Amino acid sequence: MSNPLPLSLSAYFVPPTDCIGEFGLLTGYSADTHFFNDALDKFTQTIKSQRAYEGSGYLAMMLDPNHHQISAVDCPGLVHLAAKSNTEKKFRLLHAKVALLLFKNKLTEQKIIRVIVSTGNWTRQTIEDSLDMVWSIDYEVAYSDNHQVQTDIAKVNDFINHTLTFFNIDILNSVRIENKATAIATTTATALRFKHYQHVLGEIKPVKNVQPRFFDNTKQALITQLPHLIKTHSNNTKCNYLALGSGFYEGGDNKSKVPKVISEIEKVLQQAGLLTKTAEKDIYVNPDNCQLVAQTLDILNTNDWSVRPAYDAVYQSKNYRRSLHAKFIFSAKNGSDDICKRSWLYLGSGNLTTPGFLSKASLHGGNLEAGVVFSPKELSWYGEDDSANCISDKLPINWDEETIITDATQLCSGKGMPELDGEFVAAPISYFTICSLTKTGCLLRPNTDDTKSYQVWYAENYACECKGENIIWPDNTPRQVKVTWNIKDETHSIYIPVFDEFGRMAATALPELEIDDAWNLLGAFPTLPAEDGFDGEVLDESHSVALNCQQEASGSNYYINKMMLLIEHVAQKQTELDPFNWEQWCYRLEQIFCQMSKSAAIFYFKEININPLSPLWAAPFRPLFAEDSSTEQGRLYESLLRKIEHSLELNQLITLGGKGE
Repeated sequence: MSNPLPLSLSAYFVPPTDCIGEFGLLTGYSADTHFFNDALDKFTQTIKSQRAYEGSGYLAMMLDPNHHQISAVDCPGLVHLAAKSNTEKKFRLLHAKVALLLFKNKLTEQKIIRVIVSTGNWTRQTIEDSLDMVWSIDYEVAYSDNHQVQTDIAKVNDFINHTLTFFNIDILNSVRIENKATAIATTTATALRFKHYQHVLGEIKPVKNVQPRFFDNTKQALITQLPHLIKTHSNNTKCNYLALGSGFYEGGDNKSKVPKVISEIEKVLQQAGLLTKTAEKDIYVNPDNCQLVAQTLDILNTNDWSVRPAYDAVYQSKNYRRSLHAKFIFSAKNGSDDICKRSWLYLGSGNLTTPGFLSKASLHGGNLEAGVVFSPKELSWYGEDDSANCISDKLPINWDEETIITDATQLCSGKGMPELDGEFVAAPISYFTICSLTKTGCLLRPNTDDTKSYQVWYAENYACECKGENIIWPDNTPRQVKVTWNIKDETHSIYIPVFDEFGRMAATALPELEIDDAWNLLGAFPTLPAEDGFDGEVLDESHSVALNCQQEASGSNYYINKMMLLIEHVAQKQTELDPFNWEQWCYRLEQIFCQMSKSAAIFYFKEININPLSPLWAAPFRPLFAEDSSTEQGRLYESLLRKIEHSLELNQLITLGGKGE
């Protein structure tokens, strides 16, 4: 029986059983829309067009500032955070590839946290063309007693929060101003997800006397921390095998000695008592792109290093070969049997270069890097007794004698690590909200009162004008707008997302809804229904509701029964919700009912002068934590009910019991 194929990087965004993605933060060097549209499909269990309709941020991403912008229009559900222009970054490149994801169970609301540490970028190339590695752990909040995993997650969260300080996070704290004069504001759905994420992760604390396996180079170089981590998480004995692998090695012209990083790793491990002086040593490379290794093959061989091409377990018998991009160090004790004894493994973002592995993160020195050190269990050298755990199926390494490269002409230095050619720094404005509609367009309200330090463009040669603190947009409401500004006489340009009146970010236009459509959307909460139309559960027309009102039109029973069933369903749904989902539910309720403004059912109730939403004010129709205005949840609910009734022109009609306004 053949071994299963390894998971692709995007597969790690698939939720645990019965769960759905809530929110996540990521760091990385590069990314593309293909990868994240795929990852978000998996994470949210919705497709691109559904996420564009919902207009909520699910993943927030911090990339190296030299990366071009990926907008929420191109990748709905993704928030690409811009680097602060007024804060000096404390790293040469942002190179760490780390994700911290929050999932929730759709039935029990149980929270699960997942860490992903990758050697590969968040790109299509990583999935299709690169040999990379991933380390991942899950943690059930409030149920797990795994102190090691808990401490790992706390350490990752510290790293993510540290990295956030270099980026503008206004969008993650975005609000929509309901009334400028009274400063009434409500949180957007994107900010709600971020707030919930922060709350859950903030409760995860490191356990005393437990050392995390995750580490970064914000304070010390990776190599400086390596011996202690090995001794803590693996063993304190000497191993007699060492393998190094890297997508890039150091460059230069010094062909007279072993490349610095390679010799430094060997020296540090020997000095720490973790490697014998006669150990078997392998270097795994891309033969076509291995920098100084290609020029020092003879000197490496003289110092007992063997150079081998990276092994691809998936394409081993085919012509296609993926290029090594993984960064790893593996060591173990090789005895008389097939078991890898006392093994340990480093994998992470740090290439075996001076900026990647030997340096602390700094502006002109080290990249910002991160990785893990752990002890792989039950590995075998050749898979003689346990083929499922053969090391060649876990790491891109192989010991066949014929794979050793002895001819330097088989190696090429290559071009080294390619540099990014974009730039994405924060503008003076972070986002706009729709202020009001005009006869010819709309007004955009910026999240700052400063409208003089930037320019909004409707078209290439058409700059938008201001009206007070707002921007005049001469067309239908945009999903995003182009903004330019100057820094030291240099013009910068990015796209700024627009939040609509429902707090949706860069969202597609809302369709008009009829009553069955409304329940399909509300009943699916907190997810969205299937993409292929509103084809889910409909309100049962056979269910009758008695009302003390005169019914004149022949179709009056239909509208009355349908609307009262909708109100009953809404009441049942919302009384079963917990506080965690309440704000999001209120915004969904507001949006869906406002989309019904032109529905036949609403038109009918206006004709008979009755407000069909008025029962929703009554305490029995509301959860205990929001049954009146004494709580924050209750006040939010009532303010939105008031807004819905005003928008639908129901606020002056006769009420059906309850409070009504």
